[in-house]
Amino acid sequence: MNKKIILFLIITIFSVILIACNNQEETERQQDTPKSNEEKITKDQRNKKEVIKLKDVPEPSNSLNEVLNYPTGRFAGLNFRASDEDKKRVLKTFKEFPKLTDHTSEKVLDKYWANMVALYHEEYPSPDKVLEDIKVQSFGNPELEDDRYHFKENLNVEIILDASGSMGGKIGNRTKMELAKESIKDFASNLPEGANVALRVYGHKGSGSDADKVLSCGSSELVYSMQKYNNESFSASLDKFQPAGWTPIALALKESQKDLSRYDSKTSTNIIYLVSDGIATCDDDPVNAGKLLADSNIQPIVNILGFDIDHEGQKQLMQIADASKGTYSSVNNGEQLTEQLDKAKKMAESWEEWKEGANREAKSQYFDQEFEILSFSNDFAEAYLRENNNYRYTIRHLRDEGEISRKSWRYLDDKRIERFERMKQYRRDNKKQLESINEDNLKKVQEELKRLEENKQSSS
Repeated sequence: MNKKIILFLIITIFSVILIACNNQEETERQQDTPKSNEEKITKDQRNKKEVIKLKDVPEPSNSLNEVLNYPTGRFAGLNFRASDEDKKRVLKTFKEFPKLTDHTSEKVLDKYWANMVALYHEEYPSPDKVLEDIKVQSFGNPELEDDRYHFKENLNVEIILDASGSMGGKIGNRTKMELAKESIKDFASNLPEGANVALRVYGHKGSGSDADKVLSCGSSELVYSMQKYNNESFSASLDKFQPAGWTPIALALKESQKDLSRYDSKTSTNIIYLVSDGIATCDDDPVNAGKLLADSNIQPIVNILGFDIDHEGQKQLMQIADASKGTYSSVNNGEQLTEQLDKAKKMAESWEEWKEGANREAKSQYFDQEFEILSFSNDFAEAYLRENNNYRYTIRHLRDEGEISRKSWRYLDDKRIERFERMKQYRRDNKKQLESINEDNLKKVQEELKRLEENKQSSS
């Protein structure tokens, strides 16, 4: 009996101790609750501050169209591991961003990734641009749906050059204006004798001050009227202007339509090159001016060249190109500008051959176009491989430097891998599509040549 009493007492004491412990734990949990809420608030505030620290940039491109229209990044073309100077420049930018810890929210991580894409986004070649190049290669082929590329009696090329103050900026040890003038002169001097060329400038009067805005925004001049190339007078026309004021792109486009108005598209192939290093700064609408060009009787082939241009400028020039049913390309130096102008020269040479009655070999065209497609595919691959490596080595370096925790690094690296696989698929799909179009073009041209030969034999 005494043993039972002793056992009962032990159990009772143990129960009291257990209850007391539980009560103490509950008390501590209740006491900790405000602290947990406080920690949660602090964490939310920290994440909010980190989001604010990061720049507002476009969402990362998630479709081919978005990839092609996304602004080229400040670090595009750069190889993170190739140059210590470039690496320092990149790291300086990223170290201004918030540090990423294991507790950083996905919202912050997503915005960090968006900023990384905005900095490194390459300028990807467009399959539409390759199709335009194929049209250039097939210039004169009557089977082309776009009759702007059919052979016509006249060939006219008008170059519209930005002469606003920013063209005085330097690339290397030369101004953009000097490089542009050199490329334009080289291009014009090598056009065939039968082709006409014109040069129009804009923004070449006044200055960039508000006081001169009206004067400068009203300045656009045809310094070399549409005619055959003459070395002496064309050179003199290039000496008439220097970088000066504002950027009236819409005015220049409207005036170019007047310059070409007597060359109807039924009898003339009209090509326009607009070279600009910045966004339109006057009060009219350059996109609408581009649309009016496309809808006019001259039906020009419009090529917009963004010369060493920023994101906003790229975006607007792309819109102008789209409205004018033309193409947009970024050029960052004189060599690239010359390369773009050379496409019109190739068309001019084909036109001259046609005027002389020469027949181009269809198979040769096909292989030229195959090379264009291969170049597109390689350029696209080079862009996404470089971009992918820059993401990989940057976040790895920042992880090793303690700027990014391992958990955050894995999150960003998953984003990188996902983007890499998507880019590979875009490249494969577009190469296959372009090769199919090229095969069809070859068949059409061969059928047309066969038909012409049969007609020739039947009439003789």
